[in-house]
Amino acid sequence: MRNDFLKDKRVLFIGMGFYDYDHAIIEQFKKFGAKVDYFSEVPTGYQFRYALRTDNQKAKQQIVNNLSFEIAQSSQSDYDIVFVIKGEYLTIEAIEILKSKSKSAKWIFYLWDSIARIPSSARIMGQFDEVYSFDRIECIDNPNMKFNPLFYREEYAYRKPLKEASIDLYFLGWYHSDRLKLVKKISNFCDQHRLKYNMKLYSGRFSYLLHTLMGGELKGNRQLLTFKPTTAKKNMEGILSSRCSLDIAHPLQCGLTMRTIELLGAQKKIITTNRDIVNYDFYHPNNVLLIDRENPELNVDFFKSDYTPISIEIVSQYTIESWLKRMIINK
Repeated sequence: MRNDFLKDKRVLFIGMGFYDYDHAIIEQFKKFGAKVDYFSEVPTGYQFRYALRTDNQKAKQQIVNNLSFEIAQSSQSDYDIVFVIKGEYLTIEAIEILKSKSKSAKWIFYLWDSIARIPSSARIMGQFDEVYSFDRIECIDNPNMKFNPLFYREEYAYRKPLKEASIDLYFLGWYHSDRLKLVKKISNFCDQHRLKYNMKLYSGRFSYLLHTLMGGELKGNRQLLTFKPTTAKKNMEGILSSRCSLDIAHPLQCGLTMRTIELLGAQKKIITTNRDIVNYDFYHPNNVLLIDRENPELNVDFFKSDYTPISIEIVSQYTIESWLKRMIINK
């Protein structure tokens, strides 16, 4: 198949504005020859953040409705493909307008989060010709969904390192659920065994101040926190400069995280709480250390031993090119 098999095809891509992943997907569409119009479905600005923080459902829904209508009205007509990721905030009314403007378009929906975590995504699934998910277990339970794990970008493709990794363990992630509890246990292990680490949880400064004043979990743990969002480039540098990375999956989802797939591309070891990883074709016990959320057991040998290379035939199936192509040509 020619790599420009979408030459002169028109694509409407409605994404979620998450780091620069949407941009990477746009660029891959263009490499296939497509012309792309892009919108983010996620509202921005103080009003929406305030509505979320105060749980003002009426205000939140009004903002969502307005943005969805604006996307539908601002888009062009006669698209060949409409590609939507997540769909947490896209309304049925907006979809109906879009369908009236592009009657012959192929509609493709990709679930980047599990329905268990973002149940609102399920309300629009019936509007699409094809529905894909990164969550293997949910696809087994929902026959209308097709499994398509996440991807790694070219930046994460393995290249022989110019120098030895400077740290043993890296982690950067949002503060939620039991993450701080687990990070503290692992940092204690690293301190005891003189392992170098760089582990940070992102929290809002306001949340930290509230915890400090009210005696919350964040109090006294400033050294494990960051208040400034980290760029995708800085995060990548942290991953590539470490021997292995920590992955703490959200308790409500089983799909492998973007970090897991990026580490596969970079040929880096992973310590993860996600037990479903053993069901993937790239799993190797030398490269993956499974830990229990409540009682993580680590060993120093895992940090010191070399990565066991995975065949290029397997790894290549997780590139962004393969990920997108599977949905477009439905194979």
